[in-house]
Amino acid sequence: MSEALWTELEKLDVLRERMGIGYEEARTALNLAHGDVVRALDDLEKAQDGKEQSWDFTERGRGIWNNVKAGLVDFNHTKISLKKHDNTILSVSAPLGLALAYTIWRKPGLRMLALAGAVGAAINHFELEVANEVSPYDDDAFNFAADGPEKNI
Repeated sequence: MSEALWTELEKLDVLRERMGIGYEEARTALNLAHGDVVRALDDLEKAQDGKEQSWDFTERGRGIWNNVKAGLVDFNHTKISLKKHDNTILSVSAPLGLALAYTIWRKPGLRMLALAGAVGAAINHFELEVANEVSPYDDDAFNFAADGPEKNI
């Protein structure tokens, strides 16, 4: 199975089973290895053997920054929708929804109006849906050899 298809939980389970460690230690090792299971296993084996583990802070900082960027990309592709009986009444991006919520919460008059609206929406069976619209990466999208021979026109 290619590593791109693994979920984080599957990676953690592999580390836990092979190394006999808990979820927190497995998660830390996986984060330090930037999601690379083989590298995390290697680091854990070196730590168990008493060998010096490399502490490349520049690379680890880059890994943390990449995780933050990935989280922000996911957040930017998230939509908040107000629905009633599968009919979408209003749909906004999560950053815009967060900005609106913050603005409304800062104004006492708008805060009371928003709370009254939320109660009214709940009584009338409106639903608030939060959905991530990121499509999964298609590994064959750039595999031009699988498309077949080119035809010259």
